[in-house]
Amino acid sequence: MRYRGQVLALLRSLAVAVLCLAQAAPAFAQQAGQVAASPVTVRLWATREGLIGKTTASGHVIEPNDHFAALPSRKALNKSVVVAYRGKNVTTTVLDIGPWNKDEAWWETGSARGQFADLPRFVPEVWAAYDQGYNNGRDAIGRYVTFPAMIDLGDGVYADLGMQQSDWVDVTLTWVDAPSPAPLAPADRKIVKKVDPNAPKPPALPHDDRYFSETGYRIDDDSIWSYFNARGRISVFGFPVSRTFLLLGCQVQMFQRQIAQHCAGHDVSLMNLLDPDMFPYERVNGSVLPPPDPALKAETPVVGSPNYGSAIVDFVAATAPDAFESLAVRFGQMFFGSGNPLIALEVWGAPISRPRRDPGNSNFVYQRFQRGVMHFDATTGRTQALLLADYLKAIMRGKDLPADLASAARGSKYFAQYCPDKDNWLCRPGDLPATDLTFAFEQG
Repeated sequence: MRYRGQVLALLRSLAVAVLCLAQAAPAFAQQAGQVAASPVTVRLWATREGLIGKTTASGHVIEPNDHFAALPSRKALNKSVVVAYRGKNVTTTVLDIGPWNKDEAWWETGSARGQFADLPRFVPEVWAAYDQGYNNGRDAIGRYVTFPAMIDLGDGVYADLGMQQSDWVDVTLTWVDAPSPAPLAPADRKIVKKVDPNAPKPPALPHDDRYFSETGYRIDDDSIWSYFNARGRISVFGFPVSRTFLLLGCQVQMFQRQIAQHCAGHDVSLMNLLDPDMFPYERVNGSVLPPPDPALKAETPVVGSPNYGSAIVDFVAATAPDAFESLAVRFGQMFFGSGNPLIALEVWGAPISRPRRDPGNSNFVYQRFQRGVMHFDATTGRTQALLLADYLKAIMRGKDLPADLASAARGSKYFAQYCPDKDNWLCRPGDLPATDLTFAFEQG
C-alpha cells in the first residue's frame, strides 16, 4: 500500500505538469514566433558571413558549409527565414546578429524596432544610409556604410542557393504577420561599393621604372626588384598585381604568375603557389588541370642525393616534353628558356604531373609543376604559364572569380579575406596570423 500511494502521488504530479505545459504551449509558441498567418517577404542585399570557427550571438560555432543567417536584432535569434534566389529556396535559422547594426529590428514598428525608430517599417538603416545618406551615411556606431549588407548567410545557404557573390534575395520572415512591402530595389539593381570619404588614403606610388601602368602597382622592395630583374621579369612573373604587404610573417608581392616573398634573415624566394593549403584546385575557369601524380613524385631525384644537379635536369628533360600526342607543346623549351637550369628549377620546381589534355577541351594541354602550370593552346599554338597568383588574389578579395573556383575556394583560409573596414584589413585574422593586408590591393 505504501508503494501504491507513492505511485499515485507521482501520477498526480505528472498530471499537473502536463496540464501546466498544455496551458503554457500557446504562450511558448507565441514567444518563439515561429508561425505567422501571412508571413512577410522582403528584398534584402545578402552577403556571405564566413567566419568559420567563430561563435555566433546564439552560441553556435560556425562550421564549414554551415546553414544559418544573421539579422540585426536579438529578436530574430532562433527564428526561421526562407531565402529565395533565382528560383531556389532555402529555409534556415537566424543564429547571429548583424551585419552592421545590432539593435535594429526593422521589421517592427515604433519603439519595438529598437534603434532608428523614425525610419519606415521594413527599411533597414544600412539601406537608408547607403541609398539616401541617412545618418550621414553611417551605421549605429559611426561606420561609413560602403555596401548595404542586410542579411548574412552561412556558407551552406550561400552554396545551396547557387550564389557566387553578394546579391539581392527575397527573405520571408516566418514570424512576422504583415503585408509584404514593395521591394527596396529591383533585383537587377547593381550595388557598387562606396569609398569611405574619411578612410585613410593609400600612400602614393612613384611612377618610375619600377611602376607598371598596366596594373597600377610598383615593386617597392629593393630585394624583390633585384630578384624580379634577375629571374626573367614579366615573362616569368607577369605584371605586379599588389603592393608589398605582410603575409604569414613575410613581406610579399603578388605578380600575375608568382608570389615573391622576402622573409627576415633570408633571401627573396618564390612561394609554392600549388601547396595544398594555398592552391589545391583542379577546376579553374572551366579547365580541368592534371592532379599531382604520386608515381612521378616517387621517380623525382631527391635533393642532396649524389649527382642531384645533373639528375634533376635529366629528369625534367625527360618528363617536360616539347611534343605531346603530335602537338608542339614546347613545355621543355618554356622550362629551360632562361638558359640556366638552376633558375628554371627555382621558378618552376620539378614536374609533378605528366602532360594531359583537358577532358573538356582537347585543344588544351596542361602540365603541373611544383610552382606553376604550363598551358598549351592548339588553336593559337601558344604555350604560357597560368596566372595562378592572379587567381589567388581574386580568392583573397572574394570577387572576380570564375564560378568553379569560387565554389571550390569557399572553405579556404584565404577566401574573401580583404576587408578594408577591419583591423589590418583582414576579415578573419585567426586564419592568417602575422598578416596585414592594409592597402595591399589598392592601385596607385
